[in-house]
Amino acid sequence: MEIQKLGDLSRWRVHDEKALFFSDHKVRTIRLDVRASAPVHVYLHTNPYGEIVDEFLTVLPVGLSAVEFLSGGCSLVLDSTGPLSYFSPEIEAIAFENVEEETFTTIANRRERNPEVEWMEFLMNQNINSRMAAMDAEFERRMMVIEERNGNASTSDKSGGSGVGVHIGAPAKRAKQSNAQASAAIPAATDESGASRGERGSVPAGEEPAPVAKGEKP
Repeated sequence: MEIQKLGDLSRWRVHDEKALFFSDHKVRTIRLDVRASAPVHVYLHTNPYGEIVDEFLTVLPVGLSAVEFLSGGCSLVLDSTGPLSYFSPEIEAIAFENVEEETFTTIANRRERNPEVEWMEFLMNQNINSRMAAMDAEFERRMMVIEERNGNASTSDKSGGSGVGVHIGAPAKRAKQSNAQASAAIPAATDESGASRGERGSVPAGEEPAPVAKGEKP
């Protein structure tokens, strides 16, 4: 046994041979339920200014049937030799009635604050910002000092010094002395007896030493 669900009978409307208009909106699925005692011819009417007038769509059988289609807004014409009724959520007015007077919804208003407290918070924020700025400046200054020290150390290493200890850099070179100054500055070396090495076997200036025979002592 087939069961036909008609739902709420008060929601069905009797067709008065006028076109059924569906509001213009985004494209959606439109459903139309029909109860008829004779076959129903469905036509696409759509006018004014939407063109297409009375284009045949389909035929609905006797009894309870439904038709669905996609559209953004149109109008339909139902033609039947017998009485028919229709129902569609698209043309049904939806309203809700509040039967309860008591409501549990409350609007929470923001409590007013003491202006003196807000002023103190503003001053505290200003002090925090100034301290943070001072800390950033001090950090940058110390970083610059460290970079300068590292730069001086690198320049001293390039110049030849070790860069560590008291003597930094290459030692200064002594100037060369002339032969006369060198001879005058060097003292005569003495032997253990105290006699000058130049006195033993020395030859007066301008005289050549006497020849010595082989095997004889001078």
